[in-house]
Amino acid sequence: MEIAIVGAGIGGLTLAAGLSSDGHDVTVFERAGDLGEVGAGIQLSPNGTRVLLGLGLDAGLRTIGTAAQRSVFRRWNDDREIAASKLGEIAESRWGAPFYSVYRPDIIQLLSSACGQVDFFFDAQVVSVAEVGDQVAVQLTESDEHLFDLVVGADGIHSAVRSSLWGAQPARFSGVVAYRALVPFEFASDLPVDFTVRLGPGGHVVSYFIGKDQRYLNLVALADDRSWELESWTEPVAASVLQEQFSAWSPTVRRLLGAVEDSVFRWALYDREPLPTWGKGRVTLLGDACHPMVPFMAQGACQAIEDADVLRRCLARQGTIVDALQRYEEARRDRTALVQTMSMANATTFHLPDGDLQRERDEFLNLVAKTGPGLAANFDWLYNPRDDLNA
Repeated sequence: MEIAIVGAGIGGLTLAAGLSSDGHDVTVFERAGDLGEVGAGIQLSPNGTRVLLGLGLDAGLRTIGTAAQRSVFRRWNDDREIAASKLGEIAESRWGAPFYSVYRPDIIQLLSSACGQVDFFFDAQVVSVAEVGDQVAVQLTESDEHLFDLVVGADGIHSAVRSSLWGAQPARFSGVVAYRALVPFEFASDLPVDFTVRLGPGGHVVSYFIGKDQRYLNLVALADDRSWELESWTEPVAASVLQEQFSAWSPTVRRLLGAVEDSVFRWALYDREPLPTWGKGRVTLLGDACHPMVPFMAQGACQAIEDADVLRRCLARQGTIVDALQRYEEARRDRTALVQTMSMANATTFHLPDGDLQRERDEFLNLVAKTGPGLAANFDWLYNPRDDLNA
């Protein structure tokens, strides 16, 4: 089939690599000028790496990925350990695939290398998509139209494909603002190779190593703040803004933030209510285009990767294109809606003010961490192998 994918992010590239290896003619439209995607670190949990291993990317992932040894919760003001659980060393034995943190440009490059004969169109702003008989027209300009057997919108929370299907729909502001920054390894070399979440009143700070040879400590600092509503990953602010926001936090946090250089990027976090229907006819959606989620479960990229895998397998089965897209949506809709809901709930749980509820949360995390398999058991439903087509 001739298939168009709108958007060359992690989900779009995963789908392009899989469909091209299945023999389809794949075209990717990307509004940016190249694949040098803006971003810093992402978590690839076993439910995502399992799909990428199936694309033959094992060696590449081992080269670019860091396997954190533990998942750790710490107090915001003194770095006291609240709870910890083994992570890297148990991932493959418990969930059947590794858990990596990666530098986003590295994973984009790795995925693009797996795309075979895919045709890429850059600086390609899709205006609309519409079914024309038994094909779908992708409109770039008034005179620039391309026809395909099916179209997949993988173009993010502000998806032009979704707007073509359902019209403009407002996103939902979480009330949380995120700052992202990178700290060079030499300023963080004394820290353990952990995935660390520091929980505090009205905010939390996530840190983990990324890049080849762990060349950066990735920092994502999140704060309750309804005064900033711009949803853009590329909006720079001075490092002093971030440092002032977390000036009362622990000496370690302040030291790390002091090593951050301009520019720091700040963006407001949005999601959307789960859509009752993702697609129409020969057009469907993938990833943030249909289920954008706040990053409090680190699942945005992995849910898009899962989407790509299930959609690929639906198209490989016998039946019409329309039937395949309906099976894909039915297989994925409930799972992604659950992850969306749980991610948003963590915004409250992680940001409790010091007091009774905070102490109850911390005591519960500590109790779970010391019982049986610890915190890892909480993620079995998410990370374990599953067959969405038969769920």
